Amino acid sequence: MKDAEARIAEIFSHFEELPYLFIGSGMARRYYGLNNWETLLRHFANLVQPGNEFAYEYYRNEVGAVPLVLQLPTIATLIERDFNRVWLKEPGFSKDRELFAHLVKEGVSPFKIAIANHILACPKKTDDKHLLDELSFLKNVAKRSVAGVITTNYDRMAEDIFEGYQVYVGQEELLFSSIQGVAEIYKIHGCCQHPETIVISKEDYDDFQQRNAYLAAKLLTIFIEHPIIFLGYSISDPNIGLILQAITACLSTKNLQKLQHRLVFVEYSPDPGCPPEIRSHSQSFGDGKVLEMTKIILHDYMPLYGALLEKRYHYNPRLLRQLKRDIYQLVATNQPTDCFRIQDIEDDAAFGDLDVVVGVGVPGTHNLAPGTGGHNIPTVEQLYRDVLFDDGGFDVKTLVESALFTLLKHHSKSIPLHKYLQAYREKFKCEPPLELVKEVKTTFDQFLNVALRKRQGKEKPPAASISAIATLLEKEEYSEIINQILLLPESQFCVAELEGFLKHVLSDGQVKFKTDLRRLIKIYDWLKYGKK
Repeated sequence: MKDAEARIAEIFSHFEELPYLFIGSGMARRYYGLNNWETLLRHFANLVQPGNEFAYEYYRNEVGAVPLVLQLPTIATLIERDFNRVWLKEPGFSKDRELFAHLVKEGVSPFKIAIANHILACPKKTDDKHLLDELSFLKNVAKRSVAGVITTNYDRMAEDIFEGYQVYVGQEELLFSSIQGVAEIYKIHGCCQHPETIVISKEDYDDFQQRNAYLAAKLLTIFIEHPIIFLGYSISDPNIGLILQAITACLSTKNLQKLQHRLVFVEYSPDPGCPPEIRSHSQSFGDGKVLEMTKIILHDYMPLYGALLEKRYHYNPRLLRQLKRDIYQLVATNQPTDCFRIQDIEDDAAFGDLDVVVGVGVPGTHNLAPGTGGHNIPTVEQLYRDVLFDDGGFDVKTLVESALFTLLKHHSKSIPLHKYLQAYREKFKCEPPLELVKEVKTTFDQFLNVALRKRQGKEKPPAASISAIATLLEKEEYSEIINQILLLPESQFCVAELEGFLKHVLSDGQVKFKTDLRRLIKIYDWLKYGKK
């Protein structure tokens, strides 16, 4: 094992910059048990033709003779056509039709919505002890030994492993963003959180190919400045072939030679007894252009990750990216960045361990979310306050695409969402991440637990409106007033009255965010921003 690690480390020792990882479906299959492209299509073919063990073969036969690179996209196109017909009319999909009607009406394919849901519903992580050890090593690699990630996967594995990296989804977002080139994830074929971005059908690939030269130009700097390590792909994968072909087209034969030994292709061997093998590999792209790369064949990935750990950034990559972004924006606009700030300068190092401290102005408290101390995730109390007072100063993009996921995980998947999802839709003219949309409550009863629903059937509040209850019980504890308000039927909830009462309660300064108060704020959030 150590010998293999030393041999791989020797290859990496010549790299002056940290590598980018180019991650394919083999990695998601290895650690998360997810489908590759063909098995994903087989799953949906079986949904369209239940009981037909040759459902996928039926569609493959329909495709006929097409170039290899178009075979799976064309099969996907045929399955999508039939699946959408089934999804739009069969009773078995009625709940999905109700939940995602707004997406379909905006033109998002039900097939892509179903793919996104299927991926999000897959169990997280393997239960194989050795693979879990590998995954733990890879997370250590992610902290300081990788510059960034490029992936054609739709799943969230990269986000889970490379926690805190900035994510760019799809060609368009990558093309029109000011990327910093460090601590970033480029999901060039889309993401399950945004079904409309998924590239899977022939039409999607035709569109992708039309803009492939622009994407290649955007990625070219990364290929020139960083080593690229391909993980989870077959060396003959047509997706990789197309991207490499577009990049080589941008380079002369002389400059193409500069990429030699900077491209490393890691191929998985299913044989547990297979010793690590290192060899050279060349790929021709016509016009006399040949791309040289190193091929590493492995069954166990521990030697690879161990070798990667030998090289590290001195600073946290997320910090470097934040500094680059803030300095760039300051120079370009003379304006500070948004209110979200990176977390403490290091999670694992004290200031005394740093060789350099860079300061670009001193952010005033008006630039920070109240009480965050510069952290990029507000407390749940700040979120509940902001729903009413709109005083959090949160950056909608960062909040919706990053912070709300963390808050949901730690608060039983129940926090106010409607205000922020509405603001996200209005600002960016697109749907928020699907994983958030799925957690949204859409009816009044969903905010009530079983005990409250039983009490509503047995007890009656002392008055018929929120303001009347508050007036009648003004000498009582807030908790009793809230208790009685929650017995009112939905028809008796007035948004203005509820807003006035809640602002009065929160302005008191002594109130604690107990369960029923949070429930009432979530009902207000739904009534004002979410109810249709």
